[in-house]
Amino acid sequence: MWLSIRLPQLPLESVLLQQQMTKIVNESSQRVSDINVPCAIIEANQVCCINEPAYQQGVRLEQSVTSAFALCDHLKIIERNIHLEEQLLQHLALILYEISSSIQIHSPTFSKKQKTQDAILVIEIARSLKLYKGISGVIEAVIWRLDNEKIKYHLGIGHSEKAARLLSLFSLKKSYALVIKDEDGSEQLDTQKLDLALFELPIELAELDSKIIEKTLSVGIKTIGKLDILGAKRISKRFGQSTTSYLMQLFNRVPSPIDFYHPPENFYHKMNFLEVIHHQHGLAYPIKYLSQKLTQFLRLKQKNCQSLLWEVFDTEKNVIGFEVLISESQICERVYTELTQLNLARYTLHAPIEAIALTANQLVNFNSESKSLFSQSESFKRSTHFINKIRAKLGHESCYQLSYQSTHVPEFASNQVEVNSLEEVKMQKPLNHSSVNELNLSSYASASLALDINQQPDRPAWLMEKPKPIQYNQRKLIWQGELQIISSQEKVTSYWWKKSIARDYFLAEHDDGTIYWVFYDQMKKQWFLHGIYG
Repeated sequence: MWLSIRLPQLPLESVLLQQQMTKIVNESSQRVSDINVPCAIIEANQVCCINEPAYQQGVRLEQSVTSAFALCDHLKIIERNIHLEEQLLQHLALILYEISSSIQIHSPTFSKKQKTQDAILVIEIARSLKLYKGISGVIEAVIWRLDNEKIKYHLGIGHSEKAARLLSLFSLKKSYALVIKDEDGSEQLDTQKLDLALFELPIELAELDSKIIEKTLSVGIKTIGKLDILGAKRISKRFGQSTTSYLMQLFNRVPSPIDFYHPPENFYHKMNFLEVIHHQHGLAYPIKYLSQKLTQFLRLKQKNCQSLLWEVFDTEKNVIGFEVLISESQICERVYTELTQLNLARYTLHAPIEAIALTANQLVNFNSESKSLFSQSESFKRSTHFINKIRAKLGHESCYQLSYQSTHVPEFASNQVEVNSLEEVKMQKPLNHSSVNELNLSSYASASLALDINQQPDRPAWLMEKPKPIQYNQRKLIWQGELQIISSQEKVTSYWWKKSIARDYFLAEHDDGTIYWVFYDQMKKQWFLHGIYG
């Protein structure tokens, strides 16, 4: 069972979507999105898509541009953009993928030699009926998603994908008339009514070569049913094997070969603006739009992204590229938008912007965290979003954490490492050594080895990056004033296998009451200042 979505206005709607991104700029100018502006999409000097105002002025498909202007001198002409059409088709297929994983995409074709074909999405819905409680439920789910995209579409149902495509040329009521309910309330297609509906369709609607259709009309065959009655052998002999194959697939006598849509592994979306943007505020809407599309993609794939790569293209062929790191384990459009705007504020635009692109390659499996029912929300400073905002404003190198090492030499006991999340920031006290061979402490320090790690001597809040020498004069320590020793000795010796370290640490009080951490270097015979207590 197949459901077809015909998109007759796709070439025009793909252009309108891009123009909405620049709605902040030149609001006073005439825009294609205005409902009263006649507009036509052209390709090879031929009209291939028009809006309602243009139709009211007499403009028709397959007309030349000259003829169209003769009928409507204020007609807005835009060249067809196949890239935008494919991008919109891919997006629509993606949002319908959660209804059914069997989707076929038919791109629009406009040619003088072949029949014009609308863009069509065909989805197999038989395996989705139970989930959505019948055919009507599936149709309602499709309609809800398509209405949110604000596009024009026609739906059709059939027992084959070719039948569904043909019936999408008509109103949805005709398709609903083919649905019957069983005694248990389940819905299914009435095969006899469906075949009868296909039999009555004009032969011109069949997806056959124009020469074959002309040949059938010349011998008086005006409907699909009259052609099918001839039988497979006679049809093959008179109109070719391709005509027989088409009818067999149309009436679901043989399956049709189908190339199904597969969602991409990574996210990439580029927007080319019809009107250039002159300031950063004009990028707010495109950034929000792309963040929404990324959110939809991640939810469908059940993935999370670790970074966003943005590229801003200006009219002078310059590219501003910047990376937005994501530390949170949740999918959130608001976070993506806010962090992107904070990062962008660090850059200066040197020329008008003509395009913007978003890439998300570093995707990981999404793991939802279970939280206690009565747990209180974390403070702002404990939120991973806080780290994201700091890095967005000041750069990636602005956030780091201390990592403790297994050594008692203070300047080697910790080092800076990059922080990815506040959840990783767990301040640990220096690990105790299981072996005493590495240390040779006084009785005070040796006794601390047997104590709990929380009972070890406190270290100063401020540690000098490099110990600073201080003066010793007549049994007095001088450092911007006089220092008085107020503690017992703590002897630390280490690195005997390299460059030996032998120090005697003390607490010293300054004249102004500040407590300093000082030591006497046994190797250099010199006093040093190493830290300050807060």
